Amino acid sequence: MKRKHVSIERLPLRPRGKSANARFGKMDIVLFAILLIYAIIIIFPFYNAFLISVSPEYVYNETPLLLWPRDLTIASYTSVFQNQNLWSGFRITMVLLVLGTAYQMFFTIITGYALSRSNWFGKNFLMNMILVTMFFGGGLIPYYYLITSLNLHDKIWVMIIPGAIDTFNMLLMRNYFQSLPKELEESARIDGANDIQIFVKVYLPLALPMIATVGLFFAVGNWNSWYNAMLFIKTPSLWPLQFVLRNLIITGSSNIEGTITSPETYSQGLVMASIFFTIVPMMCFYPFLQRFFIKGIVVGAIKG
Repeated sequence: MKRKHVSIERLPLRPRGKSANARFGKMDIVLFAILLIYAIIIIFPFYNAFLISVSPEYVYNETPLLLWPRDLTIASYTSVFQNQNLWSGFRITMVLLVLGTAYQMFFTIITGYALSRSNWFGKNFLMNMILVTMFFGGGLIPYYYLITSLNLHDKIWVMIIPGAIDTFNMLLMRNYFQSLPKELEESARIDGANDIQIFVKVYLPLALPMIATVGLFFAVGNWNSWYNAMLFIKTPSLWPLQFVLRNLIITGSSNIEGTITSPETYSQGLVMASIFFTIVPMMCFYPFLQRFFIKGIVVGAIKG
């Protein structure tokens, strides 16, 4: 057979710089500009706060809106690192992060799994009662009396026990468990597995992506928690990090001045340094874990 030789000159050539995937239209430019402006609006407050935290007082007094670094100093951070209240709050927050997240995950997962199973007596009633809590609360005064009756005042457990189940996260787990094939359970029962074995050995491994997502939701919530501490905890050594930061910001220099160890420090610089002390740990981890948030929400919404 004779091979056909195709001349290179006859092949259609693609215009340089005008491939279908590389075209950049006017609408793309507009969207890019809008997103760029939005990103600047989000990032600039953090940038300005960081510059204030590393600037001396006279620079801040000239203009609080700093655009460029001048005469940088780490005196505010040195003073903040010597503040024992912040370190005590950091330790309490880490306890909440570990114990609170594990406690919430346990009850949320088993509740979501139970509500995803076939109809059993009282399932719909319990589901409706849980859904009501998403829209209606019992009120602050009954909640205060409940905590008092449980003798949880001024104890770290008051920041852990009341948050056993988050309705939204429980629904994500329930929808995910419902999306898994029922044939898996039937096959496991034929092999002689009981309910606990089916849950632990069959469904839990398959639900790890959603479990990771829900765990991250709980971890971020526990890191930012302070409301129950404000209501029920009077001992400063039991205050979480965010509540310590809140008190520093609200009370201003009256409490912050006590940590000043250098003439170069001032109240506003200490406040900004304290803010970065509390947000940097989560900012370091969140970019790497963000995909779990997005994936979990999308999977939970589609499969639900």
